[in-house]
Amino acid sequence: MAAKSAGTQDGVRSVENGLALMRIVAHNRRPMKLTALAEQAGIAPSKAHRYLVSFIRQGFVEQDPDTGLYGMGPAALEFSVSCLATIEPIAIATREAALLCRCTGHTVGVTVWGSFGPTVVRWEQPARPLMVNVGLGSVFPLRTSATGRVFAAFLPEETLRARAEQAPDDGRTPAGESIEAVRRRGLARASGDFMPGLSAFAAPVFDDRARLALALTILDYRGLFDHRWSGPTALALREAAQRVSAALGHRRHER
Repeated sequence: MAAKSAGTQDGVRSVENGLALMRIVAHNRRPMKLTALAEQAGIAPSKAHRYLVSFIRQGFVEQDPDTGLYGMGPAALEFSVSCLATIEPIAIATREAALLCRCTGHTVGVTVWGSFGPTVVRWEQPARPLMVNVGLGSVFPLRTSATGRVFAAFLPEETLRARAEQAPDDGRTPAGESIEAVRRRGLARASGDFMPGLSAFAAPVFDDRARLALALTILDYRGLFDHRWSGPTALALREAAQRVSAALGHRRHER
């Protein structure tokens, strides 16, 4: 007899309901009233109270003695930190890059900030690969590539200054693609700027402290690439980057 998947196995409904309630406490970030918690969870306040009493006993929830509001407790913080410590950003981004490559048919790269600048650490190629001299270990320029502009837009100023002192950039920025525009859109675009004949979009990935962790880049020959900001290629990349950020603990409203 085939084993059931996790989604079809019998579970403990009360545990699932309790965890759903605690998730509401966590996602709101600010202490909440019992009635508001119960309403969002879709359960009676008396039932919500019983769950909260158990969570308080275990340290996952705290109740302010003055206001009566409920918030996350120290055990929840310890649990969250332990989970984040086990997360490998590049591994998570690689899985998303492979999926994005299969779905779009375009090459997808994962880039981190290395000793020499934005450095490619993963390179996913479709069945029709790009014939370019770019791959693992390649370094993108800060100003004349979509990937580089993501790092220029979201890295701390002191990091960028240190890099500029080591290897001054030529300062060129393609028309209509300012660093301010990259920050505003949360996306960078290039068309033949760094690699003639190629087009690309690049998107930032943030960690649980809203710091730039890495960049995802999708690229292809210009004639095969949808350059529209609102097109399916840009949308697919943006959603992939947001999923990786969420897996790393980032909340979109933090920036």
